[in-house]
Amino acid sequence: MHSSSRIGVGYNIQIAVDSRYKLIAEQQVHNKISDLGLLTETAKAAREALGVDKIDAVADRGYFKIEDIESCEAAGIVPYVPKPQRSSAVAKGFFTKGQFRYDAKTDSYTCPGGEALSRVRSRPVRDKVRLFDYANAVACRTCALKERSTAAPSRKVTRYENETVLDRMAARLAARPEVLDRRRESVEHPFGSVKQWMGQGAFLMRKLENVRAEFSLTAIAYNLRRAITLVGIPALIAAVSA
Repeated sequence: MHSSSRIGVGYNIQIAVDSRYKLIAEQQVHNKISDLGLLTETAKAAREALGVDKIDAVADRGYFKIEDIESCEAAGIVPYVPKPQRSSAVAKGFFTKGQFRYDAKTDSYTCPGGEALSRVRSRPVRDKVRLFDYANAVACRTCALKERSTAAPSRKVTRYENETVLDRMAARLAARPEVLDRRRESVEHPFGSVKQWMGQGAFLMRKLENVRAEFSLTAIAYNLRRAITLVGIPALIAAVSA
């Protein structure tokens, strides 16, 4: 896998953790470098393992992909993924996209200067995903805030065709910001335990199928240790014997 300018032998571990007991509900091993596109797959498997109809899936910014978030909603999974700041406007100190207000009724944005930006172009960016461009070149020419908005002749704002799914998720995150802290407390706990308490800082096996088998044993061992901590050995033996 790529790491900056180097390439190392490694695997991408995906786990879904129950936020109440910090037990691993689902685990997967991939050789895909990015987490993009893996949210729905992992969350659906966790829901089946837990035997529930609906679950909340909270993930970090590395999982922010509109197709995956849309698939989660369609599958009855409620996603909570914070939006990463990938825009070049942020790095340059310009107004962020969040400072442009979208109006679904008019399909337009209102810029910080109060001008309306209308849709000027539509283009495909990925399979079944289209991106719309919004701009108002005339207003930008005389705008007093232009230096804070763009170095180009006019400011352009982009929006996915199905971006309402992201708007809904942003509203959920605004209403429940504490879920991100709970995610860190939950999902980082098993990784810390495996690396520090169980001494598994690296895999012993090589090749994907072998590593999958190794991490399955690791997850079982972690869950057993966690269950012993939660209920004790006698209760665990009784539950297995029942």
